[in-house]
Amino acid sequence: MAKEKTIQLAEQITFGKDTFTELTVTRKLKYLRGHALRITSDGKGNGGADMDFATLIDLGAKMVGHPPALLDELSEDDQAAVIGEARDFLLKHLGGGKEA
Repeated sequence: MAKEKTIQLAEQITFGKDTFTELTVTRKLKYLRGHALRITSDGKGNGGADMDFATLIDLGAKMVGHPPALLDELSEDDQAAVIGEARDFLLKHLGGGKEA
């Protein structure tokens, strides 16, 4: 079952004919398809995930069910909230993200 979370927007936005005061973020495994991550290592047991920012934008848009152009209309704080959800979702499946 997909997990859902509602984000209350700091600033109301209008996108097309719709006005938004909140966005529902849905975590579905299928949203991760097609997004590549590069795992890095320094050879000493320390590693990390190299995430492309475009991946986070596209994944965030999928998770809120709207095109990436909607994210452009959000305030910086609201953009950060959506991108943070996408980042945490990716990292959760690599063993390092926050719970939904």
